[in-house]
Amino acid sequence: MLTSWDAEAMNALHQLRWAPLTAFFVLASAWWVKWPLLAAVGAFGDTRAGRRLPRAALAASLAAGLGALAATGLKEVVDRARPPLGDVDVTAVVALPASPSFPSGHAATAFAAATVVAVLHPRLRIPALAIAALVALSRVYLGVHYWSDVTAGSALGVAIGLAIAIVAKRTAKQGDRDAAPLAV
Repeated sequence: MLTSWDAEAMNALHQLRWAPLTAFFVLASAWWVKWPLLAAVGAFGDTRAGRRLPRAALAASLAAGLGALAATGLKEVVDRARPPLGDVDVTAVVALPASPSFPSGHAATAFAAATVVAVLHPRLRIPALAIAALVALSRVYLGVHYWSDVTAGSALGVAIGLAIAIVAKRTAKQGDRDAAPLAV
């Protein structure tokens, strides 16, 4: 049932392919968008908050790295074929990655980094999560992932991002207490 839904949803999205939209999604799927751009958004928030240490940028980078590791490990366990290899009706618009399809590493890293930024800088949550959603959507549009791949990758990334953000917040609070002047 999930496999047929995945195929039908992907085919419906592929009916919307249009050259300018394809160019946009190729850009959204670029390596530097899936997490470095989001770490830069976190650094922007850190700068606006007057922090010397780019806490959100570092935490977003760490979350993205952990998201990539977790997704890679799950890919090897699940070993799901990429859409063009599993469904003759699907064509990829970009080069097909050699790794298995499930879960989407792009979605995992993007949502891990975006979630950290969203938690540590709530004013930036909409742009950060919108970038992550575009990255995830681009993978299906381009024909290299199924919807369930990006859904699972996104959920994995959010879980990792929340965990890292909680640790970053607690570490910052502890650092603030340690740096506070002693009461006389």
